[in-house]
Order: sequence, then C-alpha cells, then structure tokens
Amino acid sequence: MVTDHINYLTFEDPGAVHTVRRALKLAHAGDLYGAAETAGVDVAHAAVVGESLRRGMRFSIGAEVDNDPRARPDAQNIVDAMRPDGIIRSVHFLPIDHPEKGADFMWPYDNPEFAHLYDHVGTERTWELYVARLFDDIEKLPGHIVGHFYKPAALGHWPDEKKLEGYENRLLDLAHARGMAVEVNTRLIYRAENEEQRAKYIAANKRLMRKAKARGVGIAIGSDAHSPKDQGGAFDVVLGMLDECEINEVVFPVAGRLARVVLRATREHLEAQAQRSPEPAQPGSSITGFGRAELGLPDQPELTPRAARESAKTSRDLGPKKRASSPERLTKRPTAAVSPKSSSKRSPESAAKATTAKKAAVAKKAPVKKAAAPVKKITAAKAAPVKKKAAGKKAAPAKKALPIKKKAAPVKKAAAKKAPAKKAAGKKLPAKKPGAVKKAPPARKAGAAKTGVKKAVKKVAKPASKPLKGTSKKKTTKRR
Repeated sequence: MVTDHINYLTFEDPGAVHTVRRALKLAHAGDLYGAAETAGVDVAHAAVVGESLRRGMRFSIGAEVDNDPRARPDAQNIVDAMRPDGIIRSVHFLPIDHPEKGADFMWPYDNPEFAHLYDHVGTERTWELYVARLFDDIEKLPGHIVGHFYKPAALGHWPDEKKLEGYENRLLDLAHARGMAVEVNTRLIYRAENEEQRAKYIAANKRLMRKAKARGVGIAIGSDAHSPKDQGGAFDVVLGMLDECEINEVVFPVAGRLARVVLRATREHLEAQAQRSPEPAQPGSSITGFGRAELGLPDQPELTPRAARESAKTSRDLGPKKRASSPERLTKRPTAAVSPKSSSKRSPESAAKATTAKKAAVAKKAPVKKAAAPVKKITAAKAAPVKKKAAGKKAAPAKKALPIKKKAAPVKKAAAKKAPAKKAAGKKLPAKKPGAVKKAPPARKAGAAKTGVKKAVKKVAKPASKPLKGTSKKKTTKRR
C-alpha cells in the first residue's frame, strides 16, 4: 500500500487516485494499452504490473493521517474523497513550551534538526505527551493501522522499560477495541545509526508482536519508504522475526478493511489448495508472489526415498499417458476394422473367419433398418392429424372475426349521418345573411387589397422625391 502524509494532500489527489485505480483494473484485465494510456506509462510497465496483479499482488492506496499543523483545513475532506484502502494513524508533532517561541509550539520530535529540544523537554515527558495524543486519536478518529509506535525512539530516546511495556499494553487494548492493527515499521531497522540501536528496536518489536498475537491484534508490515529504493526494506528481517514469534499471517488494507494474508503455506492450506486446483501451491509470500529463495528463506527439507519414488510415479502418470489424448495420437490409434488390402495377405482360415464376421454384421444390421421404417410411418401418421387439428383451430377464430368487421360498418355510417348536421349548421348562417355566401365579393376584396398596396407604395415614394424639388407637404395634399 502506498500512502502519503496528510500535509502533502491537495484537492487534485482524489481524481489522481481514481485514475490510478482505473489503470490498475485495466492492467489486471489484460488491457495493457488502455492501462498504459490511462496511467501515462509505457506498455512494458503496464505488462509487468498486470502480470503481478494476476499472480496475486494487491495494490492499495491510503493516507497517513497525523496532527501536522501544515496540513490544509479541509485535509480530512480530501481523505474522504480519496476513499482510501487504509488509514495509518500516527503522531509526528507534540505541543510543548518552547524556551524561545513560547507555549503550544508544535515540535517535530523525530526531526534531527530539533533534537536539541529533548534536553529541554526530557525523554519521559516526551513519551507521556506522545502516548496521550496517540491514544486520544485512536479512540476518536478513524483509522485502520497504528503507525510506528516506537517513533519517539528514532533518535535513541527510550523511556523506562516498565513504563514502555505499560504503554504497549494500553496500545493493544485500544487497537483491539477499535479493530485496528499495529505496524512493524522497518525504517528504524535499515536506517539505524548503530547496531545497538538496531538490536534494541528489533527486541521491542518482537515483544510487541508476541503481545499482539496473544490479544488477537493484527500485525502490519511497513517499510516507511520515502523513495522507491527503500520500498520493502528489511522485510526479510521482519519475516525472520515473525517466524521466531510463530506468527504466520499479517494484515493488509483492501477497500477499507484489513485482509488477513497467510505468509507460509501449512498442511491444511496445501490440502485445501489441492482440492481447488491440481497444481501444487507455490511456497513463499502471497503478497509479493516471490519464492522462498527470493525472500531469503531456508529451503524446504529434502524428500525421503519413498516420497521421491511416489513423486516420480505421479510425474510419470501425468506425463506421456496424459498426452495421449492429443490429435496426433488419436489419428494414429489402431482400429478394429479390417481393410480389404490387408485381408488378401492373410491365411485362408483368417479370411474365412473375416467373411463370416462380415455376414453376421450385415445380418444384424438388416433388421435394424427394417424396424426403422415403421417407426417413421408411425410418427408421420401421428403428426398429420396434429397439423390438421391445429389448422382447424386456427381457422375457427378467423370466421368469428368477420362479424366484428360487419359491426364496424355501422359505426362509419353513423359518422356519415353526423356530417349533414354540420351542413345544416352551415345553412342557418346564410339564412341570416344571404349576401355573404356569394363568391364574387371576396374576389373584389382581393383586388381592392392589391390596389391598396399600390397606393401605399406611391404614398411612400412621393414624399421621398418631393423634398428634393423643394415642395412642401401641404401642396402635395392639395394636388391630390
């Protein structure tokens, strides 16, 4: 899972996250060109990712949410819009009384630039402030994994061991109550300043692993890589630590839930896998798909002579005999029929036996053909009346449909009778105004309309030309 700190989130991140998820779906489905175009990478890159996804790799996108004062005010809204697969809950800043800048100074306690403030605050006080803020966030804020619990010891500041174990117990109680997992962060392993610091950090994480297993709290592994070169750093060390603690599974965030991932195949797992598919399960990590050699794990014990013989026998059974069903083998398979050419080369006794066998076969086949004829006649005889009955049934409703058409005719006549009623209404109007029915007056009105148009044109044209001659409007009216 890839996560980013909350102070780096912008309003463009949700859209980018959804684009990446779309590209991953296309790569998983085998659409390499679509995945490459969507993600903005080359096709070879999309092919590697698609093959890894089909082999069992899962790619999740989450966010590391802390109390960074540099984060946007709407950072939580951005996280919700991303729909993260997992949220890592952590604390990177502590409010302290700074000797120069005053109270409520947000101190980045894990930053080497501000390491001198440990002398002012103290190690014990630093851990008290840290666990108080972390436990409060676990109880009140959403999250799936508690990130790097031993972060205040990044610069070598460890509290009293009894107090530290008390903090660990309190952490596991809260995580169990909220259904969260604890992270084993490997950054302090591959970036440790000295071997003593590295050994102390590994011992503390082993103790936390054993307690988490006893209380049923999930364990997540994170490399805290700030660059691709550190991705998966010191995972081989953590796998060895899990083996020592007899822990065979970790959790992985997928779609807002913690999925349990088995690290090493057990006898029960192999038996269940054999029932689902004939291929044996590959040993190694189900997260990366690597074998035991790539993960740096010891080889499996050698097989005993008896087991070797059984495996060899199984391979022989699944080898040439299973391949006999190929098309080439089927074409070369011998048949029981005897060809005419080969019968001429046989002895008279074998030829006689072959002829008797042919006659017996012909005799057996003859009655079968004769019996087939009456079967066809019976079926034909039975089929004929069925068709006639069906035809009769279909014709009956056609005769009944004729009266319906005859009844429809009076409806049309009724409509025809209604038409004169309208004409009668038209006759009443001319009774009051007999002169309005004539056709000649409308023609005259049309002509008058046309002449009126011509006169209107003349009226518009005369005023346009007469102002040029210097005449007034009054004189034009008198002349008209």
